Amino acid sequence: MPSLPKPVRRPWQPAPAKRVYEQHTARSPEYGTARWQRARAAHLATCPCCVECTKQGRTTPATVVDHITPVRLGGAFYDSSNYQSLCRPCHQAKSASERLKTPKGVGGQNP
Repeated sequence: MPSLPKPVRRPWQPAPAKRVYEQHTARSPEYGTARWQRARAAHLATCPCCVECTKQGRTTPATVVDHITPVRLGGAFYDSSNYQSLCRPCHQAKSASERLKTPKGVGGQNP
């Protein structure tokens, strides 16, 4: 079966820009460990609803365990009192607001 031709970049065209995702540059390798997966599952089992949605009167299942004080700003990684359950949209909003507040030189952002 014939395959489609590969796109060809013309020599006069600029090379595509390489995408860099800021969130993953500061990500700790501990998120991939079995210890974190167990801690995450245990926290979601005890707190299955999104904290922010509950404050607004909505009942939304949580899918993310978030560190209240970010690890890169001194929060303890495995301290269960530093965890909160959030749904994905609430976690993305919180992370975006934290990126805007990050002081210069921390986490490799805002040079």
